[in-house]
Amino acid sequence: MHVAHLCWLQFLRGLPIMADPKILWLEPSKARKTSYAAQVARRRYAVQVVHDQRAACRFAAAQHPPVCVVDVAPAAAVQRVCSALRKAAPKMRIIVVQARVGMEVASGCAEVFLCAPFTIRKLLNSIRQQLPANGGEWVAHGALRLHPAARRLQLRGHEHLLSPKLLRLLEFMLAREGKPVSTTLIVRRVWETEYTSDLNTLHNHINTLRKILEVDPAHPHILRTVRGKGYCLSLNGKAE
Repeated sequence: MHVAHLCWLQFLRGLPIMADPKILWLEPSKARKTSYAAQVARRRYAVQVVHDQRAACRFAAAQHPPVCVVDVAPAAAVQRVCSALRKAAPKMRIIVVQARVGMEVASGCAEVFLCAPFTIRKLLNSIRQQLPANGGEWVAHGALRLHPAARRLQLRGHEHLLSPKLLRLLEFMLAREGKPVSTTLIVRRVWETEYTSDLNTLHNHINTLRKILEVDPAHPHILRTVRGKGYCLSLNGKAE
């Protein structure tokens, strides 16, 4: 029996679980030609696979995994599933794979949306960005180095201490690097509020972040304003 399924059976029976899974994985029970969960598990990640929303919510509420990967069909079910997972584990980061183009705008229910086709490397990078860094561990994003636990950022030979909200904003934008993100979605996910009419706080945080990231904050190339769409973070100067 697969270790993930054995752990889940132990959880249902009230027995001690052999390991503390870092990634909760929700996918259909019907076998696929390509199993992303199996590929990620082979990279030495502890992956807990479940096959229905109720089981996923129960596990999320009890075990508090930092990341959940949602791979469900049809696409219309994604928002319902993600909303239920949010209620079960509000701090858990959600990655939706095989999402439809434009789904993020419609639902805004996950940190990362990966639309097929994508490489296993891109999926692994997305998971790595959402997992909390170990103590004393820096995470590299090109020339930018980030220490989430210490809230420190290194860039161009300078080190900066970030406020908790500034760190959350930066992590949110890094997870969507190269893609325009609406101001409404940023406020909803970073500030966790539906009150999106007053954007002054967001603009102030964007300006502060630009002073850290940009060579010339008045003419940004890394964190740009995209007219009619919001903001786009692009460390290599390119955007979709």
